[in-house]
Amino acid sequence: MKTNHLFLSVLAVILLSIFSACKKKPNGEFPNASSETVHAVGRDGYVATYWQNGKATRLGSSTGSSDANAIFVLGTDVYISGYQIGSNNKYIAKYWKNGTAIDLSDGTKDAVANDVFVIGSDVYIAGQETNGQTASWVAKYWKNGNPVTLSVPTENAVANGITVIGSDVYVIGTRRESSWITPVACYWKNGQVSDLSNRSTSPSYQAITQSAGEVHLTYSAAYNSQGQSQSAYSRNFTAPVFITDGTNDATSHAISVSGNDIYLAGWGTSNQNSAIQAKYWKNGSSVTLTSGQQSAFAMGIFVLTNDVYVAGYMENPQSGRGSLATYWKNGKAVSLTNGESDALLRDIVVVPISAQ
Repeated sequence: MKTNHLFLSVLAVILLSIFSACKKKPNGEFPNASSETVHAVGRDGYVATYWQNGKATRLGSSTGSSDANAIFVLGTDVYISGYQIGSNNKYIAKYWKNGTAIDLSDGTKDAVANDVFVIGSDVYIAGQETNGQTASWVAKYWKNGNPVTLSVPTENAVANGITVIGSDVYVIGTRRESSWITPVACYWKNGQVSDLSNRSTSPSYQAITQSAGEVHLTYSAAYNSQGQSQSAYSRNFTAPVFITDGTNDATSHAISVSGNDIYLAGWGTSNQNSAIQAKYWKNGSSVTLTSGQQSAFAMGIFVLTNDVYVAGYMENPQSGRGSLATYWKNGKAVSLTNGESDALLRDIVVVPISAQ
């Protein structure tokens, strides 16, 4: 899947300001609700939230901030990974199955659940937990609640995405050895690590998925002092294909595969001004979702037949207001909040009614 979350993204999650939740009806109409079910997750205010066909359900409790990072739908079951801040201000890694919360960590150390993948009765969650002695993260995944450590104690590492093919478990993330200034993007196959990038860049986001027995992944990294990003994708760990869409700044955040087509979701700066534009790429060719008048970010993507759904958020065009949790269906924006709170969508899954 999807998604979200390495050193920079984990720090961004921790440092984001707390906003009150939006209580009014969302803007826009929900398209084609009779033929499909659109599942989306993220946060509204600073509360983990799940939307089904535009109807919001709060997942997080009122005792502390929370966030929902990824979603996986299997039959009638909906699995969502994320975190909740406990009473001692520690991040508790958890997932929700059909709205019921299951803790993955005990709350004595900070921990975050970034991605979820389910096969049969097995639930795999990728994330990280502090080592309890320093501020370093330990990359790990949980299988049915049982932790599997991926990184060594001398590293600072996070696990951002996970997928499973047969008996092989693939996890993508970042790692930094104690002597390194810059981390690298990497992946683990059954616990064995391989690097995807070198220390000439600074990795930002990674995602991984599988289709027809093949592994597909994407990763992005800042390559200059201005923080501009370059992004690449790969099938079965072959030589990476870098996005070149005519700009100097292209960030991929999520990946989806449909047949032979590979879709990435992300963002880049506008050529007209400094605003960031939400985008997706199909086989490397970019499709811009927003005009660049206000900044917007695409964080999740799902392809159903010929329909492309992209999840993310847009800045509220009214200055000083929050952001709108938004998804785009074939380029048409649907906002699920009204912009009075700081809200966003991190992941999206769409299921046709006939398949439910």
